[in-house]
Amino acid sequence: MAKDQFSKLLWLVDTIYRSKEITFAEINCRWKAGDKERKDIPLRSFHNHRAAIAEMFGIDISCHKNSNEYYIEDTEDLVNNKLKMWLLNSFSVSSILQENVNLKNRVIFEDVPVGMQFMEPILRAMEKNHQVIMDYQSYDWSTASSINVEPYFLRLFKHRWYLIGKNTEREHIRNYPLDRIQKITVTENKFNSPKKFTAQEYFYDYYGIITDDDLKTEQTILKITSEQAPYLRNLPLHHSQKEDKKKG
Repeated sequence: MAKDQFSKLLWLVDTIYRSKEITFAEINCRWKAGDKERKDIPLRSFHNHRAAIAEMFGIDISCHKNSNEYYIEDTEDLVNNKLKMWLLNSFSVSSILQENVNLKNRVIFEDVPVGMQFMEPILRAMEKNHQVIMDYQSYDWSTASSINVEPYFLRLFKHRWYLIGKNTEREHIRNYPLDRIQKITVTENKFNSPKKFTAQEYFYDYYGIITDDDLKTEQTILKITSEQAPYLRNLPLHHSQKEDKKKG
């Protein structure tokens, strides 16, 4: 799918999600307000976009027949899907800034992760269960090496993307930051994806990106002040985090 078509679909999802309920006429007005050269969205194209969104993202856009307002079904499922919300929120910020371009110098972002150009071939390889060959150079290597990897999943941690997969030579699962990849090739060699093996399960007992099968899980207790507590309540460090209000 072309990049501009993909952006249109994300724009449509974001517009309806932010509006909660919106008519087709209002969607058209917002579309044209974003760019003077834009024209009305043909109704047939709009319905084609709805079908594409359902197929690509698993997001159903329905319509209230009494008011002709469109809305997203099961927004709770959308909110609970971290990948979809990350994608939607990222596009939403970009879309809002484009609508308020005069404020671009008054919004500060953190650096965008490098290595994003390798995500498309990695995702393609993951979908088809094809091995990849990478020219990869770790920080403590003097030169790059060619590595054959079975790509299992991707993870974003602290604004850095990682590929987690099995090094076929060492027969061991490792993580590879995308910013250390110099070149990547999707091969025709297929692999069997481990059954009942998910990214959530793999990192379940860990914080961050480093794992070690030789270490046992331990309980960690953090002592914080009452002023600091709201920050950790709002953004827990780990899914297992529990609060103990005992003093001392």
